[in-house]
Amino acid sequence: MDGRLLDAATTGDAVTMKHLALHNPTVLLGTTPTGNTCLHISSTHGHQGFCMDALALNRSLLSAVNADGETPLLTAAASGHTSLASFLLRCCRDLQLSEAILMQDKDGYNALHHAIQSGHRELALELIAAEPALSEAVNNKDKSPMFMAVMRNYEDVFEKLLEIPGSAHGGTANYNILHAAVRNGNSAIAKKIVETRPSLAREEDRCVHSTPMHLAVIWNKIDVLRVLLEHDRSLGYMLVLISTGPVQRLGQP
Repeated sequence: MDGRLLDAATTGDAVTMKHLALHNPTVLLGTTPTGNTCLHISSTHGHQGFCMDALALNRSLLSAVNADGETPLLTAAASGHTSLASFLLRCCRDLQLSEAILMQDKDGYNALHHAIQSGHRELALELIAAEPALSEAVNNKDKSPMFMAVMRNYEDVFEKLLEIPGSAHGGTANYNILHAAVRNGNSAIAKKIVETRPSLAREEDRCVHSTPMHLAVIWNKIDVLRVLLEHDRSLGYMLVLISTGPVQRLGQP
């Protein structure tokens, strides 16, 4: 990448960028050793004006992927620049660049994972509406966007994800969204889960083979326990079949 373009992208100097592109349009396609284009770099720093001007000159920058597997949309979402991420999402959608929207980085995170992890619920809802298939991805730790949303008690995001038939619901170590609802003592979410995906009530984690019912008893989550038993009283009889080894709480959301 031309050093002048690198500096311009870092500082958001769109004037210099346009001057360079006027004399050599292909300069915008230059990359750093880690594969970052000027759009990646400006997205990292949240320079929305620069990004808009760069895309006006070369829209192919939207699909560029760096060495970490990130598109500019992913970079913006991971960096917490919600307004810019929303703009880039609209650009991708207008150009029907589903692949760019669905891209997962080297850790398996897509833009929706990052939005939920960072607490950007409005961006998460916008991403779900624009590309529902984002809900199907799990990261390298087997966490689905829905699992992350339930762990954080984001009921609005959870409900939208639950409406998508193919949305993933798993988490690390084979925990699922119902395990996460039990962890938080969220009986409202638990009720919606057992009504729509009842089989999750019988799934065991890989650590100590605990079902959501088992954890509700151990962690004294009475309201959730009541929801589970009202849904299916036979769940109570599963306890005798499960290992009574030490049970650890689910990790941080």
